[in-house]
Amino acid sequence: MKRTTLSILLLTGLLITVSVQAQDKSSAFRKQRPEETAFLNKLHNALFYALPHTFRDWTTGKEDTTFDAMKYWCRDPVSWHDCTGDILKTVGLGDPYALDWQVEFTMPEAESGGLMGAAVSGIKDYTNAQQVAAALKSINRTKLKIFIVANLYITGTHSSMALSYCAKTPPVALSIPVPTTLALKGIRSAGCPIMDGGSVSLHGDYYDTALVFLGKPVVAKSTENTNDGLTDTRYELAFNRTKIGRLVVQNIAVQFKGDSADIDEAIKMIDWQKLSDLIER
Repeated sequence: MKRTTLSILLLTGLLITVSVQAQDKSSAFRKQRPEETAFLNKLHNALFYALPHTFRDWTTGKEDTTFDAMKYWCRDPVSWHDCTGDILKTVGLGDPYALDWQVEFTMPEAESGGLMGAAVSGIKDYTNAQQVAAALKSINRTKLKIFIVANLYITGTHSSMALSYCAKTPPVALSIPVPTTLALKGIRSAGCPIMDGGSVSLHGDYYDTALVFLGKPVVAKSTENTNDGLTDTRYELAFNRTKIGRLVVQNIAVQFKGDSADIDEAIKMIDWQKLSDLIER
């Protein structure tokens, strides 16, 4: 009898705890308005279809093609709370109507394996920074990532988007077929061996990066030399907070990571006009 009573008490306590947690979670949300759902779905589709989803014969990372704004904040509906159509109460007040997407491509193993073998055979002295840097640079062209975000709000939040490069190869301007407020590519060359604790790193990341901003201008920029021997320039993209509740796109940021030549090729595959058309005029 005591065991049964104890079991009932434990179960009751668990249900109360779960119920309270559900109430706490639901208090942070409200239901979407129809115009919000329509805006978010349209924005997602525009971002998704503006990006390439195949690249050469490379493998494409898994992408969830079932986006629905009604389920965006409702991954796991539960019986005691139908979260379908929920949206954070802060969206439109303290947080913007922001969405992002990322695509990633990987070179086939048969091809990347050959790069690895050639790189390793080229290192005769593992304490020679230039040899190691050149080898790793030759390997760091087996992946390509493209990240895109609309309505990026980082002004005044001590956050930024970074362009990392070797100071001996300053950032180069990119040619984009629509108006941009920033379009730069940073090269991580073997001329700047990546260091780790005073020694050349055998795991250095020599992938190049690029940033493209549409819409609002850059409002802050800071440059620093990092401990690994590279240079970082960080940019803050403007966002008009007085319009945070409007269903419009103020800015779009596109970030690339890959080999310089692959980034150039990917840029030509993006529907820049589709992205430009999203920006509020």
